[in-house]
Amino acid sequence: MNNPDHDILKWDLIRIQRNKLLRKTDIYVLPDFPHADDTIKNDWLTYRQKLRDFPSSIDISTILFDEEGVLTGINWPTQPS
Repeated sequence: MNNPDHDILKWDLIRIQRNKLLRKTDIYVLPDFPHADDTIKNDWLTYRQKLRDFPSSIDISTILFDEEGVLTGINWPTQPS
């Protein structure tokens, strides 16, 4: 059964995690961060854009809570290496 309150909570948790990932990678897009080359810098920019776009790219009905209340079924964008 689809519960609108659960969907709101799912969106909130997804956005909280997404924002944490963005904050964690802020350093990699600073103008003076010493990337080895522009390709690596662009990889970080692309990754962060995917994070910003992430909520609009998922079907919330496929995201579920497990028995412990943890969201499952989320495939986050892959962080550059």
